[in-house]
Amino acid sequence: MDFDMMVDYIVQEVLKKIELNETAYKVERNRGLVIINGGTGNLEQIILELKKISERYELDIVFSEAGEKIVRKEKFQNFNVIDKFEMETCEPLLKKNDIIILPLLTKNSCAKIAVGIRDNVVTYLISKALLAQKEIVAVYDSCIADNKTAYGNQINFNIEKLKSYGIIFVKSSELSDYILNRRNLEINSLKEKKIITAEDIYDMKNKKIIVSKSTIVTTLAREKAENNGIIFETEK
Repeated sequence: MDFDMMVDYIVQEVLKKIELNETAYKVERNRGLVIINGGTGNLEQIILELKKISERYELDIVFSEAGEKIVRKEKFQNFNVIDKFEMETCEPLLKKNDIIILPLLTKNSCAKIAVGIRDNVVTYLISKALLAQKEIVAVYDSCIADNKTAYGNQINFNIEKLKSYGIIFVKSSELSDYILNRRNLEINSLKEKKIITAEDIYDMKNKKIIVSKSTIVTTLAREKAENNGIIFETEK
């Protein structure tokens, strides 16, 4: 092997190692924990959405007791299902994953989380995730009430309470699009601010900022937003 060939060989080997390291790094960064509750709203759509997400994320799937009985693990046999899901395993699971996905969140679990009850492994893990300020994305379909009765309003109030804790809610058909395309574009940390100034968004670019209906955005902030590719969206 002459000198030029040897140099070319070494360069190619170094590039391969760099590529492998970058790939490993990406996999390490893109991890999600999926919690399957006992909801069944648009289940087939949920499975389809999770398959799309799994193309770019390493997903760990865990089941609540109700999820095991009602949804059943067999439907998720093509995913990495973790059988041992106990309070002792919550801490390592939270450290391992940087996003929590709740595709089949039930009205029951939603109500418990809203008032801080953590009497089972799912509500315990979610409370720990909220305290650690982990990103949590939930799906509306199994936990929203469609009617306008007083009781239906209370159920939907629980969802609003979870939103105020920082949990993002999407429709089942929007889940993969949000996780893969929109999650890093939306900013929710300014939602509670009464007035948003140019200083608040000084370092932001190409973002969508969710604001409350009562939020005032100053003229300078709007000019800064236009220059930085930022749009403001009023929460629904």
